[in-house]
Amino acid sequence: MKGAPSPSPLQVPEFRRLTAISITVALGFGMVIPVLPDFARSFGVGIAAIGLIQLVFGLTRFSFGVVGGLAVDRFGERTATLTGILIVALSSYAAGLSQSFLQLVLARGFGGAGSALFIAGLMNRILRIIEPAAMGRATGIFRSSFLIGIGLGPLFGGLLGDELGLAAPFHIYATGLLVAAAIAWFAMAGEPARGRAEKRTPLDALRAAAPLFSDIRYTAALTATFVGWWTISGPAQILGVVFAKDRLGFSGAEVGAALTVLSLGELLILPLAGRAADTFGRRAVLLPALALSAVSVAAVGRIETTPWLFYVLMALMGASVAAGSTAAGGLLADSVPRSGSGAAVGMNQMAGDLGYLTAPTALGYVAQGSFELAYLLGAAPAALVLLVALRLPGRESKDASPRLQEVEPAEPVA
Repeated sequence: MKGAPSPSPLQVPEFRRLTAISITVALGFGMVIPVLPDFARSFGVGIAAIGLIQLVFGLTRFSFGVVGGLAVDRFGERTATLTGILIVALSSYAAGLSQSFLQLVLARGFGGAGSALFIAGLMNRILRIIEPAAMGRATGIFRSSFLIGIGLGPLFGGLLGDELGLAAPFHIYATGLLVAAAIAWFAMAGEPARGRAEKRTPLDALRAAAPLFSDIRYTAALTATFVGWWTISGPAQILGVVFAKDRLGFSGAEVGAALTVLSLGELLILPLAGRAADTFGRRAVLLPALALSAVSVAAVGRIETTPWLFYVLMALMGASVAAGSTAAGGLLADSVPRSGSGAAVGMNQMAGDLGYLTAPTALGYVAQGSFELAYLLGAAPAALVLLVALRLPGRESKDASPRLQEVEPAEPVA
């Protein structure tokens, strides 16, 4: 049954300020992308070693997913967000000052811990300041801000690297993070009117979050988040680039154009999918998104005779990930209590990181024997989660369902 959506999240002043933090961080992160490989090779390492930098960053962020969430529960969103941003800033300064490849790897890995911390803080605050009925749109807007920042960042990073040296984007990124930290300091002061967050010990926070795993909405949010990042990292980006070059004969420019189409497909669908998730329900958006993801990914391995279809399928993959992410964000808001839960948000973040890290290796191994089989395997998670999502109710209501337990701290927490 159709319902009227609540007012736009952009009408909430604090949400606008949190979005500014996201754009600032993403812009700086994007600035580093074009210079990182050359900066790493300046230490005399090969191409294979460059991937180690991203692997260490990703593994560290994954490892600190729940830790970051527990820090939010223990110290509060403002402290966690501010500390996380400052850790990433410090790591970026350290990366730019690196005198060896090992120092660069360690600096980037340190930044992964900070990334987990500030993302958990930001997302937990968003869950508390935005009504569940508007969370689909909030997720779309927040994700769009990240895509815009990370899309524009490489342009500036490449220019700065050419003019000021390869280390310059790292230092400028770090300085921009100090600006983001200042925004966070003022934007997150005080408590939102909607639900005061209780500071808990790590044990109490984990005990409180445990019942969520019996809530189909929370498990659907986790698995949908996994599918989204699995699809982007494996079938679309890593495997997609190799398939396009080796089997379709694409040039570097054509591969770049296909990746742009992927991002555009995601960016254009986000606002529409967010509104649909808030108006018609999460299930009504998530089911088609997962079906589209499974079909579009599986089809890529069978288009060697029609290369132009690669662009179409990349756009469809981007659209499916966008729609799935807005539904997942809404489901997270529907299942997590109004007072928030850093542990629950941290586990959702870990689910996405797990998909992002495992897809390239798993699918790359299979692709050595058969691209068609690799893409069928790449479609499997979406198909399996679709079966899970079929159990979702037609219309989700936060107020009409059990909430995460409110556990009294075992001892006073400062």
